[in-house]
Amino acid sequence: MTNLLAHMRRSAIPYVALLLVLAVGLGGGYALAASKTKTITVCADKSTGILHLKTHGKCKRSQTRVTWNQQGPQGVPGVQGPAGQAGPAATSVWATVTNTGSVAFGQGISVQHIAAGTYEVTITSPSCATASNAPVVTVSDANPPNGEDQASHSFAVAWYEATAANQQFLVFTGVVVGGSFSATDHTFDVIDTCM
Repeated sequence: MTNLLAHMRRSAIPYVALLLVLAVGLGGGYALAASKTKTITVCADKSTGILHLKTHGKCKRSQTRVTWNQQGPQGVPGVQGPAGQAGPAATSVWATVTNTGSVAFGQGISVQHIAAGTYEVTITSPSCATASNAPVVTVSDANPPNGEDQASHSFAVAWYEATAANQQFLVFTGVVVGGSFSATDHTFDVIDTCM
């Protein structure tokens, strides 16, 4: 048994050295192959056109050798395309309206306070004179009028109603308390894209 162990120790060293040399040699060969420009070579049957991948050797007499690069040279940049069409106009009218009906901030809108919670909004911007109007009206419920709050299940609301005039509409504001609506004056925001 001791002779067998001694023999394995003496013969293991050359095997380990051989494995090390092969591993380094194969790794270096792979690195060398990976750094070269690679080509693809096939043999095409002259009669059928079927392609056969060729890793080494020559094509048969009934075949034609075809070779190409895996990646070709960078192409010439194309010509500049035509300019695109102009996009739609940005929002052209907007306002923050106070509960008294005056415009605190904004452009292209005038407002008249009609009654409690009712406002007549007119689009005054010339760019919107022939456009269709689809306003968006929002009201903040962070501070409802008359001191109502979330504990009493109240919240502020606002909406608009179209009138016969294209550039004019009514905005209604109020508060809902316990499921019932009460018209009250309230600050609101209005935006119209004039499409």
